[in-house]
Amino acid sequence: MVFAASIAHAQGPLCSPCAGIRTDNPAALLAVLESEPRLEKGALLYVAWAIPLVEAATVDVAPRIVAMGATPVLGLIFKTPFPLSENLETLETELRVVSRLAREADSQSQFQVFWQPVNAVQAQYNTDDYSFLLKRAAVTLTGVQPGAKVLTQPLDLDPDLLLQLFDQGIAAYLDAIVLRSAPLESIRSTTQLLTDLDPGKPIMIDGVQIPTPSELVLSQAARHSSSGVAATIFQMSSIDPRPVSSLKLLANEFQGDLAPDPYSIPRGDGNAWSFVRGEDLGLRVIIEHDPDAAEAIVTFSDGTLRQPSRVDLETGKALAMHSGIRSAEGLELHWAPSATVSVLRLERPTPSEREGVASLEEEVDVVSERQLPVEEILRRLQAFEDAQARRLQNYQGLNTTHLRFEFESQGLEVTFEGRLFFARQKGYDWAWERFFINGLKWKGRNLPKIPLIQPERAANLPLEINFNQDYSYRLGGTSTVEGRDCWVVDFRPQDPVAGTSLFRGTVWIDREHFARVRSRAVQLGLEGDVISNEETIHYNPIDHNGQPAEWHPDSYWLPLRTVSQQIWSIFNTALVVEKETVLSEVAINRADQEEAREAILQSDFTMVRDTPEGLRYLVKDKKTGAREVQDQLDSSRLFLVGGVLYDDALEYPLPLAGVDYFSLDFKDTGAQVNAFFAGALLTASIADASVMNSRLSASSDLFLLAVPFTDTLYRDGEEIKSAEIRERPASIDAEIGRLFGTFTKVNLIYELRHSKYSRSDNTAEDFILPQDHFTNELGFKATYTRFGYRFRARGIYAKRSSWEPWGVPVAGEFDPDTQDFLKWRASVAKTFYLPHFRQFGIKLEYADGQDLDRFSKYQFGTFSEVRVSGYQTGKIRAERAFVAHFSYGIEMGELFRLEGLVDTALANDELEGLNRDLLAGIGVAGVVVGPWKTLVRLDAGIPVAGPDDGFTLFLTFLKLFK
Repeated sequence: MVFAASIAHAQGPLCSPCAGIRTDNPAALLAVLESEPRLEKGALLYVAWAIPLVEAATVDVAPRIVAMGATPVLGLIFKTPFPLSENLETLETELRVVSRLAREADSQSQFQVFWQPVNAVQAQYNTDDYSFLLKRAAVTLTGVQPGAKVLTQPLDLDPDLLLQLFDQGIAAYLDAIVLRSAPLESIRSTTQLLTDLDPGKPIMIDGVQIPTPSELVLSQAARHSSSGVAATIFQMSSIDPRPVSSLKLLANEFQGDLAPDPYSIPRGDGNAWSFVRGEDLGLRVIIEHDPDAAEAIVTFSDGTLRQPSRVDLETGKALAMHSGIRSAEGLELHWAPSATVSVLRLERPTPSEREGVASLEEEVDVVSERQLPVEEILRRLQAFEDAQARRLQNYQGLNTTHLRFEFESQGLEVTFEGRLFFARQKGYDWAWERFFINGLKWKGRNLPKIPLIQPERAANLPLEINFNQDYSYRLGGTSTVEGRDCWVVDFRPQDPVAGTSLFRGTVWIDREHFARVRSRAVQLGLEGDVISNEETIHYNPIDHNGQPAEWHPDSYWLPLRTVSQQIWSIFNTALVVEKETVLSEVAINRADQEEAREAILQSDFTMVRDTPEGLRYLVKDKKTGAREVQDQLDSSRLFLVGGVLYDDALEYPLPLAGVDYFSLDFKDTGAQVNAFFAGALLTASIADASVMNSRLSASSDLFLLAVPFTDTLYRDGEEIKSAEIRERPASIDAEIGRLFGTFTKVNLIYELRHSKYSRSDNTAEDFILPQDHFTNELGFKATYTRFGYRFRARGIYAKRSSWEPWGVPVAGEFDPDTQDFLKWRASVAKTFYLPHFRQFGIKLEYADGQDLDRFSKYQFGTFSEVRVSGYQTGKIRAERAFVAHFSYGIEMGELFRLEGLVDTALANDELEGLNRDLLAGIGVAGVVVGPWKTLVRLDAGIPVAGPDDGFTLFLTFLKLFK
């Protein structure tokens, strides 16, 4: 048990009992420390004093205290008003002073964190605030001095208060708990509580009054040590050499690996405390005599003790004693005490001298590398980042952000590029100097102000010091990332609160330097337009010129690349947006950065600023020309639309001319509205991304086409002209959607379709037209997206309002069972983005159904559910199809973009004579950025396999009007 006590105590200071002095004038103590007895090498004597955190604060006396052999305890007095959450700027000012003092202090200095708010007495502030202050101060101190030891201010011996502090996770940030002076019984119960909360954490008592006579400081320190206290700090109102000499003697005699030994306390005179030394089991004993005793007589039960001596309290020298009287009861010593307190030395035989006792090397196992607790890893990470943040005053660089939109039928890439300026405590401003659409440079003088759709800011970020314990952390082992050996720390919200956005994810922390190497997080509790957000951040070390640097604390570890996947609820559709941000050409701590930033603020570039509410446009005041944050942005846009649609299913090329109105916040209601009117074609949508601030979304869509399509019948590859008819569709639907988890959205759909039929010039006289009718469809669609892969599934049950015989009576095509039918399809897609705006896309689909007929089967035209490039609408149909789509796009000198399309389908339809027949088409899609803020898009295709032999052409231009 002696060994166990020694090993447990070794986590604290290397002495027992330990002591120190609190003074208001540490410089005046130097002469006393220099006098005899001098502190020996390895002796531990604390000298504590308070330092208000003002600009003139200094620690210049600390190195002189260290030179005398003592250990400075610098009491950092924070005056930030209560509550801290409302006075963070004042706190940051004091923390800057702390950082400077930590750099100037000797590496042996320890730091005590006091909070004396100017507007409140101690009883008025709560543990949440003080625990936050402790963490911030500890991180600042250890960021400057990784080995710095951090202590609390003297705390009341209140169990509830201490439990509240530890519930805030302060254990990993502290090297010792300091308590106020109190009666011994209170100290014993409190040290037991603290030992249960944080085993091995040293406990100190601060502010103990120096007793009379002054040598009683020795027995007082021993009394505290036997109650679980690692060190006692005595309050010295004026410099008195006598107690200082006693404390120096205590430091010299009780240094090293000692621990209280209740089994070796002698019987007899007064009170006694024994302390055993771990290396040889020798004893140091403090005895407090009865003041009236002329002779001291004590008996040790261990008869093997030998070489007793007494320490002279004035000189520190050993005074030989009579070897004592040995008997069956043990070793008896007697002497005439020269003071109220005596200090004895006794030795024991070595383990090799004692028969049957193994050597210490045989008894103690070698401990392998210590596995750090996750709390300590986080504290070191925070310290590293705090130190870097204080070195990183500003930086600038070229920021390039790609937004890649994955629509159902095609993709769109929008790129913003320009200089970014970051300044500490100011955030960043970003100029949009260049704007690309699918790799094509925008030619207008001013870049368009697009709606800044972005996820809401999280209530608190993980891995940071907050007032609330929002996150729980778990050590997931180790891993190699970017060639670095890393800790893997998983985090998740501790107690999620409805309506609060937080993160769940993993961070990889360098095991050597405790810096972030990579992090991946999923944002939870999102509301509004962005319903899912997952981002991965890559950190790399660079030098002040932005060049790759060594993985070293002196480098700057910046997030140079961020990749995220977001899901936007746009018109109740789960629109996948892949976002990549790259920071390059970085320059750090440039003296002329503010001038460069002001110059670009005076330019006409579109600019945005990072604010607590998110990105906001920086616009020029029309009168002063100064940039101001635009809190409200009109998200409504009006476009002029023109073009032509050609499909063999139309009698003539269909001209398109009209407008497109788009708003993500229609009339400040939060509704999303889109209306596209181009002569013969009208589409309109309205949606609410968060119905009554819930996770439900709702929408309605309208589709009207004034011109009918020709519906053609094929049999065994031959077109039957006599069965050709015209169909004009119209539809309106309603959807309710909900996000499940983070990556899955499910919509329930009701659609009402109307089909109107008419004859063409080729329709046979005996061909009976289908009845005009309504079709009620009820179904669902589900989308799951992760790591750029998009999985979609859709299924419907449909029932026609009426369904009478149609076609040629003798042909027997009509089946009354097809009045209601089922359809379902599924797809998986992935787009690979390559350098220089190149991209390669692949999509695989499967479509099937039950009780399908000519007018409900799958078609392959421009407006069909499943498309094959070049195939006309209403010509080829199938009950079941396996489809593959391939695309490859390149930009040509920032002038125009070409995208090659290859579509293949294996179609099955018994009546059509298709038995896994190959349908294939190739196409080209092109985009040109024209003058006057116009976009021109071409989409053309021709079939290359299968029964179709026409071509399709869709040419449109879009001009931003308002």
